[in-house]
Amino acid sequence: MRFVVENTAPHQTACDLLALPVPQPGTLSGAATQVDRAAGGRLADLARAEGFAGKPGTTVMLFTPEAPFRRVLLVGIGAEPTHEQLRRYAATAVRRGREARASRIALATGTDHAGSAEQVRAAVEGAGLGAYRFDRYRSAAEGTAVQEVAVLAAGGGREALDAARALGEAAVRATCLARDLVNEPGNVLTPAAMADVAREAAERGGLRCRVIELEDARSMGMGLFAAVATASEQPAKFIVLEYEPATGGATGGRTVALVGKGVTFDSGGLDIKSQSGMATMKGDMGGAAAVVGAMSALKDYSVPVRVLGIAAATENMISGRAMRPGDILRSLAGKTVEITNTDAEGRLVLADALTYAVRNGATELIDLATLTGSCVIALGDYTAGLMGNDQPLMDRLLAAAALAGEQLWQLPMYEEFLEAMRGEITDLKNSAGRQAGAERAASFLREFTGGTPWAHLDIAGPAFCEERGGPSYFPMGGTGYGVRTLLRHLASPA
Repeated sequence: MRFVVENTAPHQTACDLLALPVPQPGTLSGAATQVDRAAGGRLADLARAEGFAGKPGTTVMLFTPEAPFRRVLLVGIGAEPTHEQLRRYAATAVRRGREARASRIALATGTDHAGSAEQVRAAVEGAGLGAYRFDRYRSAAEGTAVQEVAVLAAGGGREALDAARALGEAAVRATCLARDLVNEPGNVLTPAAMADVAREAAERGGLRCRVIELEDARSMGMGLFAAVATASEQPAKFIVLEYEPATGGATGGRTVALVGKGVTFDSGGLDIKSQSGMATMKGDMGGAAAVVGAMSALKDYSVPVRVLGIAAATENMISGRAMRPGDILRSLAGKTVEITNTDAEGRLVLADALTYAVRNGATELIDLATLTGSCVIALGDYTAGLMGNDQPLMDRLLAAAALAGEQLWQLPMYEEFLEAMRGEITDLKNSAGRQAGAERAASFLREFTGGTPWAHLDIAGPAFCEERGGPSYFPMGGTGYGVRTLLRHLASPA
């Protein structure tokens, strides 16, 4: 699907489907009135007859063979239109256009046809993400009919609008890469396969890639990562991607480490999950997928700082070698951990990865993980939890998430949470029950940051979509949550 930015007025645009965003109460105004005239006045009549009131996601479509556009689609964007509503509008328009087998779709960016750079970027992101389908395992995959999406924008300099389009396209590619990784089944996306994808992303994105094998990780002292990996027949891979800004880029000595939980399948270990609990565990590497996706686009965003991307990839399986409740492990940081629940493995993998990042020069840590069901209970299916030890860093991430349209909510980090994670005969234990599960897990991770500014995103809810009801650009399955927030954050001044 190709994107172009055009300054043609909507009512003069030749296309198979012309989409217009309409705020509440659904009254046509500005560019929409001109489109209505071109449609012979039938559009407003149809909207009234259908009871269209501009509520988010509601639509009205009119066939207009006599106009330059063959169909016109009204999409409600609510009482307070935002860039996120524009993103969702574009996704809805592309999906309806695909149903209508439209080859060329035109997206108006507002009621006045001005179109800022941020509006263009939001429209491209929404359309690209809304068009995503994971159908490689269908024997007769249905090809999309949409060949081109024209974003209509008359305002701003053309160079700025084209740059916004390019950033939107880069975000779509990176997010869809993360989605593909999450959607691949566990028998395909093994740790070794994830390492291969990381190598390919490094080659395309001008990154360095190092893959540390399990025995080397164990020799280095990664006792927690190794303990999770030991039971699997699939070799674990500790993947490290490194990005350096172009010559002349001002790093200011800043190195950001993105650390992702990469459990490519999680059985729960000896504390085995139920059938229903295991059903979506091919997606337990959503954090690592987001890291690989984001790293693949850093060059496109001209990110001005050094970035380490760490994907700690392993399975959590069951065998005679599996870690047991009661086992005591030693981490890369030297801290001892008693295993009280083998299904609390993600924090073990992340703990050694965070320590590795600090030892390799990270001045800022951001980890992403499908870590706890507690966070889903607290915040629902579409919102990630944010915790950390540095409020300015978390504030920047909250601002980046708001720009990206990814829902993120800060949770507390009280000292009582850490006290619950202290062991009786060890420094720490890996689980302390269900109460405040997300916060206790984050408190455990904080012990491996070495005081480096750190933020933890628990993405257990929004990383994988099991039912309709979220943003219109969310597909069923992997969503690629976190990629766009990371890219916004890394491209902005510290």
